[in-house]
Amino acid sequence: PSRFPSSPLPPRQSLSCLRSLAEFHAASLGNAPLLNLASRRLSPAGGSYHLRFRNPEEVRRIEESWEGFRRRFWEGMDDIVKQGRGRDWKRLLEKEGVANLGRRMRDMAEWVSDRLTPGAEEDGAVLVHGDFKAMNVFLPSELQTHSPDVTTTIIEPHDIHAIPPAILIDFSCVGIGHPLSDVAMHIAHALPPHHLQNGGEDRLVEAYLLALERAVRGRRDETQDSSWTFPREEARRQYRLACVDYARFIMGRFWRTASPETFENKRGSGNTTLINRDVDAAMAFVEKVDGYLEMFEKERERECGKE
Repeated sequence: PSRFPSSPLPPRQSLSCLRSLAEFHAASLGNAPLLNLASRRLSPAGGSYHLRFRNPEEVRRIEESWEGFRRRFWEGMDDIVKQGRGRDWKRLLEKEGVANLGRRMRDMAEWVSDRLTPGAEEDGAVLVHGDFKAMNVFLPSELQTHSPDVTTTIIEPHDIHAIPPAILIDFSCVGIGHPLSDVAMHIAHALPPHHLQNGGEDRLVEAYLLALERAVRGRRDETQDSSWTFPREEARRQYRLACVDYARFIMGRFWRTASPETFENKRGSGNTTLINRDVDAAMAFVEKVDGYLEMFEKERERECGKE
């Protein structure tokens, strides 16, 4: 039997989810007729949080939303630390780039979204799940224990081939997109920061890519190239864009009213994204997105300079 997991997940359970996700993506990668049909009958863009499906007010007011979030958590940080609910992140919140994160996100939102919205016939386009949180899978029974071999934080990318796959459910948000969008949401939603440190996040992404490559090769016949690989630099770029895009959604939709008190009230809610109920997860995500956003701001400046 299988069961719904709840966030947060240990890395080996995450590998099970990512293996199934890779197999789902592989089924549509390079299949332009299927993607064109899905674009017409389902959605030309995947994900309930895609920019084109959101209330425009979320982006218009994101600077105000972020400033309120930053102020409330800065003011409450001493109590958070004293109560053992998180580290002291005041220095991060005082950093100039982080203080201006709302304005920066507003200015970059459309640019980022455009680069995560491929056409059905573009290289790398797939059907994305669009809501790939922990509770949208069934885990296999052998991963439903708390034994050390399941809960260990130490994983290697090739481990994914030996992990039994999960069963994906809830395809209501399926549409065309880039595959790393689902990966970025899954990791932000379900993996606590201590599992992502010291290369843990990179290993999870690499594990997904290895599973995707194996799944794609397994679907090809003798007339097709059986040595297909996903260019790692492009994969890293997609993943970083997707993290920024997911941050735009969280900042505009949820952090407008978030506070240390609402985080505490939601602490045990396994269906709520971890970055909207765990202080360390939220702040580590902010720190990461600040760096990624700076990279893309420079890329856009270079593009504008060439025009």
